[in-house]
Amino acid sequence: MPKDAIASRSPGNRDSLSPKSRGVFLKAAADFQTELFRVMAGFLPAVPRWELRREVSSLVFRDARRVQDLRMRCRELAAVGTTKHLSRAVPRLDLVEAICEAPDANAAFRAIFAVVKPALHGALNDYLQDDLRVFDAPSLPVAEANLEELDRQIAWANGQKELGADCPSDWLAYIEALSEGLASALEVGSAVSAEPVVKGRRIGSLPVMRSVIPDGFCEGLTKRPPADSEKYQDREVFHAHNFLMEIQAADSCASLLFEAPDMPWDFYFDTSRHMWDETRHCQFGEIKLRELGLDIREVGMSNIAYVVRQTLDPLDRYAALTTQEADAFPGKHAGLKDAISHGDSLSARAWSYDISDETQHVRYGHKWIPVMIEETGEPRSYEEIKRDAENWRRDVLAAVYSPAAESFSRDVHARVPGQ
Repeated sequence: MPKDAIASRSPGNRDSLSPKSRGVFLKAAADFQTELFRVMAGFLPAVPRWELRREVSSLVFRDARRVQDLRMRCRELAAVGTTKHLSRAVPRLDLVEAICEAPDANAAFRAIFAVVKPALHGALNDYLQDDLRVFDAPSLPVAEANLEELDRQIAWANGQKELGADCPSDWLAYIEALSEGLASALEVGSAVSAEPVVKGRRIGSLPVMRSVIPDGFCEGLTKRPPADSEKYQDREVFHAHNFLMEIQAADSCASLLFEAPDMPWDFYFDTSRHMWDETRHCQFGEIKLRELGLDIREVGMSNIAYVVRQTLDPLDRYAALTTQEADAFPGKHAGLKDAISHGDSLSARAWSYDISDETQHVRYGHKWIPVMIEETGEPRSYEEIKRDAENWRRDVLAAVYSPAAESFSRDVHARVPGQ
């Protein structure tokens, strides 16, 4: 650790022992970690390995949960300031932007898990190594939980082949050099003010405009049962595949998490949860298809809905996602009844948890769309944006993605569960 940073925390330096200074450090850590998990999410649609894509989605939410705890302690230390997260005020913004320059998702994974997270771990660990274990004791469980999470993630990453991914040596060296100064930057704290970001972000390789079809997966849309089919088995496969295809909604949330303008911090937490929920819904389909003896890679995957949604700005994209979920509830409840009546307990569980999660996502939309309207200076009203989203799904998405077109039908078999 740099000598000047050690000196600044010595017992003789009164300012370094104050609750405010400790709050400044924790807030800086929370701000930096927020940007780090947003960048992690931004690269997710470009991750080619299916298992890694699913796992990192859960890690993004786990990071958000740890940051939530940090911010709660910051409030106790009167160090949070405004509720809005200012992305350009975070310490080591140059490091955040350098990660965004990664040539591909695997290189970004290597930089984040082999270099940046260990540097963050070191900075938080140093935070614990002084005589404030008594005076600042309420902060310790929060910092220790964050360290335990970082330990777990770093250990997990060491077993992933992407940690040895090829990447430009000069770029990686630059990431390493910037990371060496992370602890000192956190001591200084976040900037007091910064110009808020009010439009969708574009930094380096992000956002990902075309998500990748995972390695080994066939490419194709979900096929509906024949119109004259009354077999439950046909519907069973169809709905399981639709759940699997919700990776597109997960990827849209991931990209939105990176691209969104500066918002109250809780928006990023809710969006990280929304993203992880959609990834879990993919696993519902994965589990069901395997129970049916089907190879998920042969059943296939599509990225059409994701690509088309990427043509929208963050506000309209968020509205398109949340209004689509609201419209799908009649079909979801019908699917649940269908599964129960046929003794399909696995599908019934999937429908039940899907309904629970999507109910929460609709609440997110009701809560955050008006806030994003205000933060971005959008002239349209909430009702106008909702109407535009519904029209876009009917006139644009449905034109290129047939299951989406079917979602506007009242027929139970024609409703798509949230792709």
